[in-house]
Parts: sequence; C-alpha cells; structure tokens
Amino acid sequence: MPLSRNAFLVFLAAIAGWVDALSFSELGSVFTSFQSGNLIFLGLAIDQGDTEQLVGAAVSLTAFLAGTALGAYAVGRADVKWPAGRRLLPAFALEWVVLVAFAACWAAFGTPAGDSAERIALVALAALGMGAQGAAVLALHIRGVVTNAMTATLMLGGVLVGLHAHGHSEARGASPLTAVIVAAVCGSYTVSALAVGAIGTPELTAAVPAAVLTLFLASWLTGLLPVSPGTAQRASG
Repeated sequence: MPLSRNAFLVFLAAIAGWVDALSFSELGSVFTSFQSGNLIFLGLAIDQGDTEQLVGAAVSLTAFLAGTALGAYAVGRADVKWPAGRRLLPAFALEWVVLVAFAACWAAFGTPAGDSAERIALVALAALGMGAQGAAVLALHIRGVVTNAMTATLMLGGVLVGLHAHGHSEARGASPLTAVIVAAVCGSYTVSALAVGAIGTPELTAAVPAAVLTLFLASWLTGLLPVSPGTAQRASG
C-alpha cells in the first residue's frame, strides 16, 4: 500500500478532529463530524427541552447528510481504488470551498452566541464540509476507516491486534492497514483536539482546516503525493 494513502487518512482524521473540537467547544456542544454524538444530543435535547442543543444537533445532522450526498455526487461512483484517487478531488474541492467559507464567516462575525443565526450557519458549514469528506473516504472502502469518527477505527485496531496474535496471515487479510496506521489515524484526531484547546483562539483555529487542506491539495495536484502510477512514473522520470 502506498505510503501516500496512509498519510492521506491520518491527515483527514486530523481535520475532522480539529473541526469537531472547535465545534464542540465554541458552537454550543455540538459535533459537526462525529454524528453519533449528535443523535444522542438530539434525544436528550427533546427530553430536556433544550432548544439550543436541539437546533444545533438537528442542523448538524441535516447538513452532514447533505454534504455526504453532494460529496457522493461529486465523486460519481461508489468504489474508488486509491491509485485512481484523483477521482475524489471534486469532493475535496467541495470540502475546501465550504471550509474556506467557514473560516471567512468566523473571521467576519467572531465567535457566535449560542442562540444566534451565525452559530447555526457555522455549524451547517462545518458539517457540510465533513459530510463531503466522509463521502470521499467511504468510496475507498477501507474497512473500519471513515476518518469522521473513530469508533469503527478503534474496533479495527482491536481486531487487528487480536488477529495478529492468532495468526499473522489473518491480520493481513482483515485490512490493508496495519495496527500502527490505525493508531496514527486515531491519534491524529486526538492531537487535533489537544491543539484546538491549547491554542484557545477560535478566530485562528477556525482558519486552520481550510489552510491545511489548501496545502495538501496543492501538493497532491502538483505530484508531491502521487495519485496514480502514471503520475509517479512521470515524477521520477
């Protein structure tokens, strides 16, 4: 498996963790990538009559679903093999546009109040971008890895450890990733949350996902991270 795909997955998990940490800490205890949490928040908000959390969770869920649909439409197929990863670029272009809008809105309005329209707009933009990312990664069909949330990835790590103890060939057949790469994917999600909390300046941290995605896509397009065997051959020749 090309190292570029490993780096790609770790990088995307880091973006998701960053956006989730920022959303949860500054946008009213709502996730914009980890949607399982929002389903719980939705039920609790209805039970407790918490309108602010209800609206935030509902908007995030709806926007994430829309982003997933738009991302899948942009990719245009259900199954993409990594050497043909360029087919995923339209979905990541959509994510980039949305994350730039997210950063611009935060810079223009500042950290929003809990019951403001600005807060809802930021939640919607973040969830829309994460949905587009999720659709692109899902097309790669890597068992247990979607980069938006880590539950399935943690389970995959445990499965790989258990199968490796049982027999090395069984572990190889379970996933194209090693337990080390799975740990790196989960770790990048956590490190991003740590960085968001440590920096503590939302106006700055809101711009980081778009900035980093810009650099990554630029390097991808210029061939620093090969996206096909032909590209790699041209770069080496």
